[in-house]
Amino acid sequence: MIHFVSLGPGDPELITLKALRTLREADYIYTPVPVSRKGRHASKAAEMMLSLGIREEQIQLYDLPMSKDRDGALEAYEIVAREACEKQKAEPSARIAIVAEGDCGFYSSSAYIGEHIEQEGFTTEQICGVPAFIACNGRLGGQLVQLEEQCTVIPGEATREEWDRAWQSRHTIVVMKGSLCEAEIKSAVAQHPDRKWHYFEFVGMPKEYNTSSTDEILQREFPYFSIIISKRR
Repeated sequence: MIHFVSLGPGDPELITLKALRTLREADYIYTPVPVSRKGRHASKAAEMMLSLGIREEQIQLYDLPMSKDRDGALEAYEIVAREACEKQKAEPSARIAIVAEGDCGFYSSSAYIGEHIEQEGFTTEQICGVPAFIACNGRLGGQLVQLEEQCTVIPGEATREEWDRAWQSRHTIVVMKGSLCEAEIKSAVAQHPDRKWHYFEFVGMPKEYNTSSTDEILQREFPYFSIIISKRR
C-alpha cells in the first residue's frame, strides 16, 4: 500500500499525529519541488518535514511544473506514480509515502497520482490533513459557516455566470489559487462593498501575509498560493 500523506497548510504544528507517524516510518517520501519560469524553487514540503525530524535520505524530490498549462504537471504526476510503483515492486516491504500540501483529498495532486498507482494494481490510503482555507479562517476567528449558511469553494477559475452567482449569493465564498483570478477578485471587491473581504497568502509559512483591508487587497499582487474568503457577515 502506498500512502498519501497530508502536510496541512504549512505550519509544522498543524500536521496530524497519524501523518507524522507515517512519515517517520516511511522508507521513501516522494516530495514535490515547484518549478516555474523563474527556475527551481525550494521545496516547502521538504523544509517542513526536515523541521519535524524527517531524515533527508527519506525524502525523494521530484520536479513539479507550476503553470496554467497542465501538461507538465500531469507528466510529473505520471512519472512519480511510476517511480513509486517501481520502487514498491523492487522492494515489497518498503514503506512509501507521497506528500501533499493541505489535504490530499481536496484539490490535490494525489487525485492524478493515485489514478496511475491504482492502474498499476497497488492500493492507496489517504491520510487527511488541515486544508489551507480552514487554517485561513482560523486566523480570522469565528465560524467559516454557521447554522444554515452555505460555503462555495472556487478553484481560481469559473464562468462569468458562476462568479456573478457567487458574489450575489448569501454564501461564504472561498477562492483558492488567487493568481488565476486576480482581476475578477479585485473587480468584485470594488463592486460588492456589502461583502466582507479577507485575503491570505502563504498561511502557516514564514512569509505569511493576510489582510481584511480592501485597499490593501486592491493594491496587492496575488501569488499562486493565495486564498480569498468573502462573507456576508
